[in-house]
Amino acid sequence: MESEEFETLNLIKYLESIKGRHTELVTVYVPADFSLDIIRNHLLEEKSTAENIKDRNNRKNVIDALERIINRLKLIKRTPKNGMIMFCGNVSEHEGEPDIREWEVEPPVKSDIRIYRCDQRFITDPLKSMFNQGNVYGLLVMDNREATFGSLNGASIVALKHLKSLVPGKFSKGGQSAMRFSREREGLIKDFYKEVAETAKGLFFEKGVSGLLVGGPGPAKDNFLESGYLITDLKKRVKGVKSISYTDESGLHELVDKSKDVLADQRIIVEKMYVQKLMLSIARNDNLSAYGEAQVMRELQNQNVELLLISEGLNDEKKNEFYYKAGGAAVKVEFISTMSSDGEQLFNLGGVAALLKRPSK
Repeated sequence: MESEEFETLNLIKYLESIKGRHTELVTVYVPADFSLDIIRNHLLEEKSTAENIKDRNNRKNVIDALERIINRLKLIKRTPKNGMIMFCGNVSEHEGEPDIREWEVEPPVKSDIRIYRCDQRFITDPLKSMFNQGNVYGLLVMDNREATFGSLNGASIVALKHLKSLVPGKFSKGGQSAMRFSREREGLIKDFYKEVAETAKGLFFEKGVSGLLVGGPGPAKDNFLESGYLITDLKKRVKGVKSISYTDESGLHELVDKSKDVLADQRIIVEKMYVQKLMLSIARNDNLSAYGEAQVMRELQNQNVELLLISEGLNDEKKNEFYYKAGGAAVKVEFISTMSSDGEQLFNLGGVAALLKRPSK
């Protein structure tokens, strides 16, 4: 998780804790590439309609919230590339003493959602769902005897399905002629490739993966890709073909490890790089790293932290404590998932660690 995502998710939790007395909380979702003039004109119409609200306090709060959003939109020249979301409303705990606040968020992915809502709660579910729409890669490791399918989403590798073929070894047993055995074996290989292709279509094409990585210990992976059984759209999404040792679930992890060139921007590679840099420093005993809450907090207080690593496995209170302490010291922060072996290492070190500017005293 990146720091921007952490802050947005924290904001969502806060927004969800707010409950209006009336329908005085305004939510506006603006799609990417959508005209802000249309949104402004729509909100001006809603402002006129709000004049008819019977309750005086509710009427005033809704109109004030709409005016704030309209005035903010006047200052924005164009819609951000992913669209934008605005929340505005009365958050006061005291009736008759309004406290109108506003928040503006750019979605983490390109959004086509358009919403206007006045309610007792802010509408956050569409925004939350966008954090699960990152680049998902399909993974396939295979030889002529078996195939394992998986997915890579962020730092999470998940095994999806395992197939075993009926293809025998390369040498016949008994009195069967070599030519007949070879023909039968080739037929079974083709049947297996068809089954692999059909399974890949169901798991990857219909789920809309952004890329496909294929691996295996021998020529079977290449023969499969050249066989023509994999639908054209999926074949176009093949981003890498790697020689690996295993075709079971461990092969999925090996395939990802050997695909760093393809996955340079994928979260699992970024996290691995940071954690391995930390572990190398610890192994060298160079005093350029710290781990555990007490040691890391001391280095933060001494303004000696270059990069702070926080495990997503920590509770929210601890994550916030270290994140905002680092923010006050202008320290770069990276959140590390617990879904990988590297992430588990960080969590087992106490859930927080730091790479230092200078050797620790």
